[in-house]
Amino acid sequence: MKRSSPGLNRWRIVKGALRRLLEDECLDKAAGLSFYALLSAAPAILAMVSLLGVVGEAESTTEAVLSLAHDISAEAASAIRPIIVELTESPSAGATLIGSLVLAIWSSSKYIGAFGRALNTVYRVEESRPYWKFKPLMLLITVVTLIVLSALGLLLVLSGPIAETLGELIGMGPTALLIWNVVRWPVFVFFVMLLIALLYYVTPNVRQPKFRWVSLGAFIALLVMVAVSACFVIYINGFSSYNVTYGSIGGVIVGLAWVWMVNLSLLLGAEFDAEIERERERATTVSDQSMSA
Repeated sequence: MKRSSPGLNRWRIVKGALRRLLEDECLDKAAGLSFYALLSAAPAILAMVSLLGVVGEAESTTEAVLSLAHDISAEAASAIRPIIVELTESPSAGATLIGSLVLAIWSSSKYIGAFGRALNTVYRVEESRPYWKFKPLMLLITVVTLIVLSALGLLLVLSGPIAETLGELIGMGPTALLIWNVVRWPVFVFFVMLLIALLYYVTPNVRQPKFRWVSLGAFIALLVMVAVSACFVIYINGFSSYNVTYGSIGGVIVGLAWVWMVNLSLLLGAEFDAEIERERERATTVSDQSMSA
């Protein structure tokens, strides 16, 4: 006789995830991840610019990203523009492409490694993978992450005249522009969720039952990330006086606060995935005990 799958207590999952978010000191871990993100930001930008430079879209992509940042916060965009412009004007897309990519991948892998250690805490496991296996895996995930982020940057650029030109090349004309403007945001969201799910699956020292293209934790992380980002944008545009208090460095402080909230959202999603697995194991144990009785 086929056994029905045990039901999950959703309310207990929610309470458990929120409780463990505090017990695992995820607020502090999100701050540590933000520090690693800051250290790897310049090398990561350099790597993405190098990758985009190969296809000739480095300048247009960075301008699109800066324009989007300016729409969100003019002060923050003004603070990061000199850094990004200087990186885009470096010869990284030419003779120094390989060297810059190697440096960027190695530096950015520090964040991926720290994220894996944070998820080990979430799942309450120790890191037992040998260094010769762990480090190449983190480097591989870093490469995949940088490629996906570069692709997401291209999605921001492929609009307006560029999309219309591509539409003419394939014989669709303005129709391609209309379709692409509708489709690109779901595609953008899908790849973001896929990247989050990949980080959740690979970085912790946990043998997952199977890889889920879109996990519930990744979905929750994305929703919380969008919500806190929207509230943050409303705050800095309508209620904040950080530019008066901190001067030109205010944009950098605002950016760091947003990165901290993004990392906290990612850890919250991981807590939900971990709690779902615990609840599934608990429900299976109860079901087995009732069957044997």
